[in-house]
Amino acid sequence: MIMNLTMLQLAQMIDISAVRADSVKAEVESIVKAAKEQHFISVFTLPCFASYTCQLLQGANGISLGGAVGFPSGATTTTCKLFEAQELMGFGCSELDMVINIGKLKSGLVQDVAADIQHVVRAAGNLPVKVILEVSLLEDSEIEDGAKIARDAGAQFVKTGTGWAGPTTFEHISLIKKAVGETVKLKVAGGVRSLDVLLQMHQMGVSRFGIGYKSALSIMDEFARRAKA
Repeated sequence: MIMNLTMLQLAQMIDISAVRADSVKAEVESIVKAAKEQHFISVFTLPCFASYTCQLLQGANGISLGGAVGFPSGATTTTCKLFEAQELMGFGCSELDMVINIGKLKSGLVQDVAADIQHVVRAAGNLPVKVILEVSLLEDSEIEDGAKIARDAGAQFVKTGTGWAGPTTFEHISLIKKAVGETVKLKVAGGVRSLDVLLQMHQMGVSRFGIGYKSALSIMDEFARRAKA
């Protein structure tokens, strides 16, 4: 074990994803195959592949299907986000990662940002909603404000990014933890490409990681090698 983690416990912290604009059908098939082999907790694809991914996951107990809402800019209207969330849940998604309205957050339109999140949280019912801040586009004060807004709007997780705009740093995590402490869970996406980075972020209080296909498998391989050493 590394840091008192087993390989299964590590896998249960990782959402394996194919959510870039150029993610293709073959990559979706690859991440589902990897999730079944490695026992990753969840699979995230772009909305156009959600129904197909659900089909591929049939019979795969313990692996949830995640839905991406408002990717990548968060600038769609609340009505659009609601429709997208409802459609994704209809496809079988049991977790939703929604992008905060970044432009409105940066404009100081706090009530609009909060209402946007609240509508999706209510539509999700008992399903977890992770609110994505896209930290690489925000000032420090905006990161703190966004985390508090997401928490107060009922999100179960604050998530650092989509993985599109830039990497998450240790400083970003510290800012979020300073703002919300242990009152909401933290998910990191963007820039987690090594086991050492993941473990350090886990020590800082991160409980979930959204990681692309190749990096996720590389991290699992590195863990297995170290565990045998």
